[in-house]
Amino acid sequence: MKIALVKPPGTYAEWYKRPLLGISYLAAVLEKSGINCRIIDADYHSWTLEECVAQIREYGPDVLGITAMTHEIVQASEIGARFKEAGIPVVIGGCHVTALPRETLEEFPVFDYGIYGEGEKTIFELLDFLKGGATGLSSVQGLVYRQDDVVTVNPPRPFLTSEELDALPYPAFHHYYGDNPQALRGKHAHYIIFASRGCPYRCAFCMQVLGRQVRRRSAENIYGEIEYAIRTYGAHTIDFADEIFLFNTHETHELLNMMIDRRLYEKIRWSGLVRANLITAELIGMAKKAGCYHLEMGVESGDDGILKAIHKGITVAQIENAVRIIKEAGITIGTYFILGHPNDTRETVQKTIDLATRLNTDTIAVGLMVPYPGTQIFDMAKRGEGGYTLLSCNWAEYDKYGGKSLELKGLPYEELSRLQRLAFLQLYLKNRRYLDALRFFWQYKSGIWFMLKKRFSRTKKRPGNVRTSV
Repeated sequence: MKIALVKPPGTYAEWYKRPLLGISYLAAVLEKSGINCRIIDADYHSWTLEECVAQIREYGPDVLGITAMTHEIVQASEIGARFKEAGIPVVIGGCHVTALPRETLEEFPVFDYGIYGEGEKTIFELLDFLKGGATGLSSVQGLVYRQDDVVTVNPPRPFLTSEELDALPYPAFHHYYGDNPQALRGKHAHYIIFASRGCPYRCAFCMQVLGRQVRRRSAENIYGEIEYAIRTYGAHTIDFADEIFLFNTHETHELLNMMIDRRLYEKIRWSGLVRANLITAELIGMAKKAGCYHLEMGVESGDDGILKAIHKGITVAQIENAVRIIKEAGITIGTYFILGHPNDTRETVQKTIDLATRLNTDTIAVGLMVPYPGTQIFDMAKRGEGGYTLLSCNWAEYDKYGGKSLELKGLPYEELSRLQRLAFLQLYLKNRRYLDALRFFWQYKSGIWFMLKKRFSRTKKRPGNVRTSV
């Protein structure tokens, strides 16, 4: 049996060149069991939808597996439709079906099966069924399926434990890099790792696809993968992709001390995500000694009332203190902000922009709120709470890069877009970072052009526009 694991095109356009950890883990698990599979990642290779379809046809799979975030689900259905006619089973996975398992299969008849939650065990059991094995569909946890036009959602599958994460093979990045021991020698080629899965916080805008229980791999297992990345692909920079990497816990200290004691910092440098309320000078000092060169942190808003309303669990004072500690340690920092929180006003948005300017971090990202299914924001927007008005029922618009799905009373979409642009301009101009501004616009020119094209093409009808509600 051959299975294609497909990522639809167009999510991050040409400026985003990182392997997908989710389908890379699935490929590794399948290959370990002797199943032939291939990752076909249209984004990574900058393939159009037609080029992606051609790659799938060339491979000739017996089963088609597609991963999709909400704004990619329409593209995923278009790809699936090309192969459904040939009798190839189509399986959908990823964030959207995890948030809306029944609704996804009801809305898109092209999908025969959906895998929601972590898929390493579910995909194996589903393939066993498709090969004629003893496994029955009703016993496969984490599966949604269609039989005789009736959609059935099986009970969820428990998340993998820390011990089970340790037992997983390393992600099958050879589908991206081949067997080239110099594959990651490029300046911007970074190896990505999940040291843990899950996040214990409950931010209103986050779906938490990996759950609220943090399951951390052992320090030895994480260190082993780093050594493997150096040996196999020539990795020089590691990006930890955990929702939060630097928890101030015994497990984190154990890994950092291991990096220091074994002098890993002489071979690689690394980056990760942090949280303002977890930052201490001791923790950041250890990270610096262990080879940390860059950290990123979700700030979201510059207003304490808004931060409390979205259950962020941090304050502006904690944010400012955390940024100060990181800067003093000589580590670069990037911060993330969102405009369009519940009951945001021009005044609260301006406080966010002013905080971004005052923090003056090395990089910032300023997104407009997207009501992703499975989040509190989605539920509020559907009910018209928090001052929200939904602008589109087309899932393709549920994109933080150029999408148009939501606005607030008193803050129409065009005004939010203007304030988004203002945030970048104010950061660079008020801090007299003129050269950094030029570097930013040059570095992300393809992304900016991608978003402009999306806005200009918004009037074109696409599948998915027929929906009248969410």
